[in-house]
Parts: sequence; C-alpha cells; structure tokens
Amino acid sequence: MSKHFSFLFIFSFPVFFSYGQTADGKLQFAQGQRFEVTMQVKSTIAQQAMGQAIDFNIDATGIHSYHVTNSTEDNTTLKHQMDRIIISFDGMGQKKKLDTNEEKDMNSQFGKPLKDLLDRKYDMIIDNYGKTLMVVPEKFNTEETDSRMAIITSMMKDISQLVLPPAKGKASFFQVLPGKPAGVGDAWTETSENTDGKFETAYAIREINDSVIVIEFAATSVTVTKAEMMGNETTTTMNNKSTGKIILDRSTGIIREKLINTESTGNTEAPFGTI
Repeated sequence: MSKHFSFLFIFSFPVFFSYGQTADGKLQFAQGQRFEVTMQVKSTIAQQAMGQAIDFNIDATGIHSYHVTNSTEDNTTLKHQMDRIIISFDGMGQKKKLDTNEEKDMNSQFGKPLKDLLDRKYDMIIDNYGKTLMVVPEKFNTEETDSRMAIITSMMKDISQLVLPPAKGKASFFQVLPGKPAGVGDAWTETSENTDGKFETAYAIREINDSVIVIEFAATSVTVTKAEMMGNETTTTMNNKSTGKIILDRSTGIIREKLINTESTGNTEAPFGTI
C-alpha cells in the first residue's frame, strides 16, 4: 500500500507587524479573538490486493475554530470546536461527497461519526509559548467504530486531529517555535511516541522578515493501526516520510499556514491476505 497526501492549514486572523531578526516564540493573543483553521487534505492511495490494483482519490476539508475566552499576561484560555467537514471520495467504482452543512448527509448512514466530531468541544489553557497547562475535558470516550465506516473514518482522521485535546504539559496547536530566542539557521528536533507509533521531526528557521517567520521541517514516523475488515482484525503498518513549511505571523507568533507533503508505504495484514 502506498499513500501520498498534501496537507494544508490555512489560519485566518488579524495581521499586525513587528521588526527584528530573532524570534522568542512568545504568543500574543487578545481577549475575544476568534481564529479559524482550515485543514485541507488531498490524498492519492494505491493498493495491491490479491493481484489487483485498488486506487483511491480523496479530497477532505475540516474547518475548526478557536475562541479566546480569557487572556492574561501569563496564559490564554481558548475554546475549540469543529465547525464543518467536507469529504469527496473517488474509488472502488464509486464517487461520494459528504458535507456536514447538508441535512441529507447528516441524516445518512455516515451522519453519526460526522456529528460525533462536531459535538466534541473543549477548553484549554496554554502558557505564553503554547504549552498546554490544562484541558477540559482531558479526553473523549472512544466509541467502537462500525467496520462499514472504516474508509470514511480513515478519511476524517487527518482533518479532524485537532478534535483531540492536547495532553497537559505537551505542545498545543499554537506552539511551533522551541520556546527560546531563535534566529535564521537555528534548528531543533522533536520526538514523540503514542499508541499509533513513533514520530520524529526536525525543524529549521529559514527566514525572518518584518511580517513572517518561515520554518521548514522533515519528519519520519512508523505507525501501526488495528481495525476490523469483514469481521476480521487487520493490522496496518506504514512507514511515513514528510516534508513541509510553516509560516508564522512575525508579531504574534501565531501560525498562518502549514503545508505538508507525505509519502507512506506499508502493508495491511489480515487473515485473508496482505494488502
């Protein structure tokens, strides 16, 4: 199985300007601000199963929002919610489009997992550099997924990742810089491990000008996912390589745009064979 996808964040907010050639990573929020995050994923998936090629093309968009409910000198409280999901799927001889703004889609067999994501709201408190101090609720109960919904659930995973509350003491969506003064050419690496796999990302600041900070990154990961297919448990192991660029607002330190290109290869092992 091979997969290639492009992932784009578009972050909408008022723009201010500042000067200097170093960045300290400190974030600037204002009471009452509302930020909209548009996550767009374009995926091409090529699979080989029992000697046959099975290809998919997927376009997905998730629209999230953060509302600043309290801002002090030491920390900021934000409320997160997911506002809209749009998915277009072309593969296995069928085409499908889902939109949470369409009543007919919400009343269809696919409506429940879509509604579950829209209903997941949380409040988080972050420090001046974006590290998570508190989240309410800390996590959501995971319901057993209908195996017939596996394809749709997989498509939503990349655009709905912000629905999961960040862990206390870990970086929130807003923390990008390392939390100390940094200039052009400075680099750092972050590693993490969770139930999905192991991840390593290397960052480097490529440009600082009057309006933006440009960061390039390269990441590798190995992910293992267990699911059910036709009543049988499957295990999918993927080796992932990503490259991308992040653009931060110079004066506020808040992300404007993030672009990721990922190539993944691996296998799905099941009792009836290997994909």
